[in-house]
Amino acid sequence: MDVVGDDHAYEWSLEGQRWLQDAHGKFTLTQVDGQALNSNELDLDFLVGARQTADGAGCLPAAFSHCPYSGKALAPVAYDPQRRWLPPYGNGSGRRVVENDCKLDSAEQTIVALFDTIAASPQANLNDHAQSISLPRKNGLNFLVANLGGHREALFALDREGGLFLWQRGAGQWTTLLPQTTPIGRSSLPNWAWGVSLREQDGEQRLLLAGDEGASEISVNPLSGRYRLERAPGKALGAPGDLDGQTFIPQQQADGSVCLIERSASGWQQHAIAEGDALRMSDLSAPLRLPSSRRLLWIGKFGYLSVKLGERVEAHWLSWPNGAVARPEYGPPFVDGYGTWQLLLENGKQVALRLDSDERKEITGSRLGTGHLNYQFNVRLDAPWAEFDQYTTEMTGAVVYPFVEFKDAAHHLLSFSADWQSSLQKFFDNAERLDVQYRLERIGRTPLNMLLKVSQPWNAQWFCYDNALWLYIDSSGALYRWNV
Repeated sequence: MDVVGDDHAYEWSLEGQRWLQDAHGKFTLTQVDGQALNSNELDLDFLVGARQTADGAGCLPAAFSHCPYSGKALAPVAYDPQRRWLPPYGNGSGRRVVENDCKLDSAEQTIVALFDTIAASPQANLNDHAQSISLPRKNGLNFLVANLGGHREALFALDREGGLFLWQRGAGQWTTLLPQTTPIGRSSLPNWAWGVSLREQDGEQRLLLAGDEGASEISVNPLSGRYRLERAPGKALGAPGDLDGQTFIPQQQADGSVCLIERSASGWQQHAIAEGDALRMSDLSAPLRLPSSRRLLWIGKFGYLSVKLGERVEAHWLSWPNGAVARPEYGPPFVDGYGTWQLLLENGKQVALRLDSDERKEITGSRLGTGHLNYQFNVRLDAPWAEFDQYTTEMTGAVVYPFVEFKDAAHHLLSFSADWQSSLQKFFDNAERLDVQYRLERIGRTPLNMLLKVSQPWNAQWFCYDNALWLYIDSSGALYRWNV
């Protein structure tokens, strides 16, 4: 510790950091590894692990275990994996169900507490409690919560053209992260398929992305405001899928062939895809994990990609029966104790096909689902092939689109409801603005609604961060937040 000037200010040199303590005892970080900082607009807990003072009014060096003012022990800053949120639905999987295996306890606690708080208030709706948040770009964004280069989880935004942004929680604003050399590049995956994956190496969390220029891995240095990218050239056909510490991305190569790209500590590797066909491997969903059989599945319009882990990686493309197509945007396969069931359109009818078999169940009408809950327009069903009692249950002219189901947290659902009098396929083909209710629902209770007029309302993203629920709506370029 050195005395600075004649106003009783002191300078502390700790672990490559220089902190200035003024005459009133306030600490300000001025340098890290010789790099000058304007710490007034930065989240120092994320950047350098700075600890909060006992009263929460300021920051102290990470080397301080006790508050110099009160003598109280200071909590260290640490990353909690249960606070992560990976698109499109929380755990980086195409399955829209958050349950115990997902280990997203913080999000579940946020949802439960928020519903209890708003439902008990005089204004029991989402509109009156929403806080509007600025955006780094108006449209084409995707949000994730991870620990990229920091000491705790932070909120990041990606845009379709390859922009990467970091949310500064203290200042309430976005910082643009720039490429050290190679930029991220564009991604053309639709919102419901636009996923990411995380990989740990040498104590550092890295981000895996699927882009139009190939699979990419990104490491972030938030202090410098830059990221470094390594790429496997090609065109990614689907989002990254991870299981048992291995991460894979289906990709089309420059010569038109397809393969499975794997990223590991030793670099990029390729695995052959039996019966792979780039033309048929289109509209692939975010991958589904089947841990019990050590498989990953990417559901596509014309078939599905199955990747099985074992002594070696086995990847196969399996086509749907002749004349059948899937609509992955309607939701992931339904999973029960008997198998994994994919909804298919076949000769003008809808059927549920049990994967890896010829077993099928006919379905009357169209369905949307989370992989657990199912909806026939506004009616909730226990299984895609279930029928409802028309004498006791009213089907109204409304479509309920389920985004995320919290199965174990008093059973909550994030969804929207929109008035619609025609078919489900025409609903997804419609580009006009609609009256939409985005909803937080506790199953069996009256939903909490946010009334908006938007186009393509399914191009939206719910996520949890900083003890709050957030909603991004792509067509209107709006981001909302509800604090617990």
